[in-house]
Amino acid sequence: MAKTRNKRAGTATSSGRDFGKMELNILLILLCAGLMAVLSKTFYLQVINSSHLRDVARKQREASVDVVPKRGTILDRDGEVLAISEDAVTVYATPYLVANPKKAAESISRILGADTDEIEEKLSADSGFVYIARKIDRVTGKKIERLRISGIGTIEESRRFYPMGKVGSQLIGLVDIDNKGQSGIELYYQDILGGRPGKIFFEKDAAGSPIPGTEKEKVSPVDGSDIQLTIDRDIQAKLEESIAKAVARYNAKSASSLVMDCTNGEIIAMGSFPTFDPNKRDNLRPEWTRNRCVTDIFEPGSVLKILTAAAALEEKIVEPQTPLFVPSKLAVADKFFTDAQVKPSRQLSFADVIAQSSNVGTIRVALQLGKDKLFEYIKKFGLGCRTGIDYPGEVEGIVLDKYKWSGTSVATISIGQGISITALQLACLGGAVANGGRSIYPHLLKAKISDNKMVDAGLGGLGDQIISEEASRKLIDIMVGVTSAKGTGQKAAVKYYSTAGKTGTAAKPLPGGKGYSGYVSTFVGFAPAEKPKLVCAVFLDEPVPIWGGETAAPVFREIMEYSLQHLRIAPSWNAGR
Repeated sequence: MAKTRNKRAGTATSSGRDFGKMELNILLILLCAGLMAVLSKTFYLQVINSSHLRDVARKQREASVDVVPKRGTILDRDGEVLAISEDAVTVYATPYLVANPKKAAESISRILGADTDEIEEKLSADSGFVYIARKIDRVTGKKIERLRISGIGTIEESRRFYPMGKVGSQLIGLVDIDNKGQSGIELYYQDILGGRPGKIFFEKDAAGSPIPGTEKEKVSPVDGSDIQLTIDRDIQAKLEESIAKAVARYNAKSASSLVMDCTNGEIIAMGSFPTFDPNKRDNLRPEWTRNRCVTDIFEPGSVLKILTAAAALEEKIVEPQTPLFVPSKLAVADKFFTDAQVKPSRQLSFADVIAQSSNVGTIRVALQLGKDKLFEYIKKFGLGCRTGIDYPGEVEGIVLDKYKWSGTSVATISIGQGISITALQLACLGGAVANGGRSIYPHLLKAKISDNKMVDAGLGGLGDQIISEEASRKLIDIMVGVTSAKGTGQKAAVKYYSTAGKTGTAAKPLPGGKGYSGYVSTFVGFAPAEKPKLVCAVFLDEPVPIWGGETAAPVFREIMEYSLQHLRIAPSWNAGR
């Protein structure tokens, strides 16, 4: 029995050894499998996917800030500076490196003249980077650097400066704190003026804060190019002075004016009042930045009789000396029309109808012209369409399609009612008559300056022949009569120059077309009449008195008298006044 027990015991011991060996083998297999999995993952991470992980790690470790390029300079037609970038300093902080935010804030605020509590709040922020002051002058920046406060640094930047202050501000426009164009020429030519920003890369810690001493520039900025405008800064200054005085003199709400070379479309000056100083923006109101010559529309009133006259002369409906019976009132459809100042029935030549701004006489001619032709010439002269000027925010105006005209539309539109245009469109209308009958493409950019080379922009110029030179010459002679002693625009006559033009006074329609509120006073004209060079349009909103010949015409005279002499345009030998 003992042998039997031993035999069984031996069998049990052998089986236990076999089972233990199996467990060990399984464990070994599992360990090998795990090791292979780790090695495979390691191989995948370090070899196959290494570049991707390096990129991820770099992105987690690195950060960047844009370096703003130096913005291009804006010059006038004579090379005088209108807008320029000057050196400036930006003060920043790495808050966690500032040992004593309160003490540091007190020192910095004394130099900046800023609120101590606001600066202390920035220095105590849970952030790796905060701006303390953007684009201060370099002298002030050096004072802060000399404080040698740990965690406070400076960056060299540039800021925009406008040497002429208010002069040309609406036209030139504005840039934001990062030197990007916000309005005007600064916005329209952002791609040329703005250049391309660079980048500075630096390393950051696990908290996302910059690691001091790791900054390095990777991409250099490309500075913007300079541009030259068609504007003459002296004429611009005179224009703005004249309309500002007119607003005060006639108690008007606002005023706009522009001077254009009618032979090539160059804008010599363009401005509105109220205006603003772009160097001082603390109390800037958005409406002050609006260039009303291209963004505002108005009913032109009697100045649009120029278009009616041009169409009638071109279509041979009348000649300047054609006699017309002008009744005291005229019935058209369901409405009676009279002159602005009702007069008895009389006989007038067509030239006198325009010179004396007779509504009734003009309407009689327009009715002979007809709806289709009147609408055709409205479109030919570009009314109700953008001129395409290189300036943001230009509006089209309002011209109803002829199929929507009522029975009185020919009458009202022929005398400038029921149609809305911009001051620039009005100037282009007058300029087209002046230059021999060709349409005008107005523009502001004269040249781009790159690598010290001036490249002509090739903008603007003259377009299609709208009316013949013969019709143009006849209408010019008629418009000279407007500024004569018997015309409504005699106060527009310029000393030593033969002047042609047209007055206008129009009621302002209320929203929805329900009645009128106030009046718009206008004048458009050009000189010298024998060889026109400059055209000028003037717009006054609700002046007192309301008449264009009394308010807008004198402003035209003041601007044109200066402009013609400043540009040394030869006087008219037959204009002795």
